[in-house]
Amino acid sequence: MILRVSINARDPRHVAEVLAQILDCRIVAALGGWTLRGADGPDLEITSRHETSPLADESRVALSTSRTIAEVFAVAGREGWPARYRRSQGSAGTIELLIEGDRIVEVLTAEMQADYREKMQATD
Repeated sequence: MILRVSINARDPRHVAEVLAQILDCRIVAALGGWTLRGADGPDLEITSRHETSPLADESRVALSTSRTIAEVFAVAGREGWPARYRRSQGSAGTIELLIEGDRIVEVLTAEMQADYREKMQATD
């Protein structure tokens, strides 16, 4: 069971605000960044990224949303974040957001979540 996921960003408050809109949750200030709090899942912490490295680390997170595919793409487009629908053979579909140009966050709509659960149960 995941209780918390932490990622870093150049502009953690902005990233937290945009993800909160997509995920329909609230944000709260936290030590060193911002935390997204949803009613049904783990916290997502967004902290400041140190500029000593030009690349983000390879961490990934998959997030559920009640928003539609079109709504997620609209928000991503507004922010200038590339987004694409991706479905690998045998896996559930996801929307991949490229946040700040160098970090992938996967977002799953309600339909994608059902498919994800089905695929995960099949591998147990």
